[in-house]
Amino acid sequence: MELGFRTRQKPRRRPNPCPAIGLALFFSCIPKPSDAWGFAAHRRIVEAAVHWLPHPLHGFFKSHHRWLKEHALDADLRKHTVEGESERHYIDLDRFSVHMDSLYSWFPMGWEEAVMQWPEDSLLAHGIGPWNAESMYLRLIYAFDAADEQRILRCAVDLAHYLSDLHVPLHTTANYNGQLSKQNGIHALWETQIPETYMNGFDLAPAPGHQPAWISNVLGSIWCATLTSHACLPLVFDAEMSIRTDSAHLPVNAYVERGRSRQLMRSPEFVYAYHERLKGQVENRMVSSCKLISNLWYSAWVEAGQPPLPSAEQPVSQRWKKALDWVLK
Repeated sequence: MELGFRTRQKPRRRPNPCPAIGLALFFSCIPKPSDAWGFAAHRRIVEAAVHWLPHPLHGFFKSHHRWLKEHALDADLRKHTVEGESERHYIDLDRFSVHMDSLYSWFPMGWEEAVMQWPEDSLLAHGIGPWNAESMYLRLIYAFDAADEQRILRCAVDLAHYLSDLHVPLHTTANYNGQLSKQNGIHALWETQIPETYMNGFDLAPAPGHQPAWISNVLGSIWCATLTSHACLPLVFDAEMSIRTDSAHLPVNAYVERGRSRQLMRSPEFVYAYHERLKGQVENRMVSSCKLISNLWYSAWVEAGQPPLPSAEQPVSQRWKKALDWVLK
């Protein structure tokens, strides 16, 4: 059952954190892509998550919404400068098992137990996304407890980024870009082209009467989201391949205008057909991402004792001093 790992001992069977669904494909491990959700999608998710929050968190985060949007991509930018950053954005679950039932029997599992089962270098090689997200959540608790505005914002926006990444099915497989199934470019198709084309029509607002949820089992919730993403993979790959087979008249790729450049990506006709066959999958993953982000922001504040939040009306000189202190640290 173990693929690509040197097992030290067999762990005990664990209860499923979510309903068992689907069958995942196995692919070999190769380097991951440079970015998660498209830039616009990451910013939209962070902005939308703020509106799922209750008072007083809603007011605090709303007063900093521009900062949050501007820094929503910082975690991706760090991949180019910070060693060890890349593996925090994904996990190759098909390196553990090709069967969903087996994955549900292994996870959730804490980091301490994981390193008892497999060497740490093996875990790092295949991604540590869920464990990293839990670690960032704990840092957010400490930031709330310290009433440190810059730390709160920094930990909150990074937590949002990592959780959003784990809602992308292609961040849970070694076949992240379809390069092992002759579907190269599927990564940008799913997480960039569809959101950029249809995101304005997505409903990311909470339902009327929505109440935030305090999450007692944070690790379980993070793993539930990750496993649910992984269970989406059959549709992700099958829908793309079926369009190639059933609609041979459609151009697969075309040069697309992006900013000041033209990039070879899936054609607009192909993007439309793929969006239709996914039946709202991308929108659903974005909504789930907003919900979990807001719930964990709220839960971290509750775990910190619901402390008073730093005032957004601080003198400009004090805000600059805090920003400078943070940079120096």
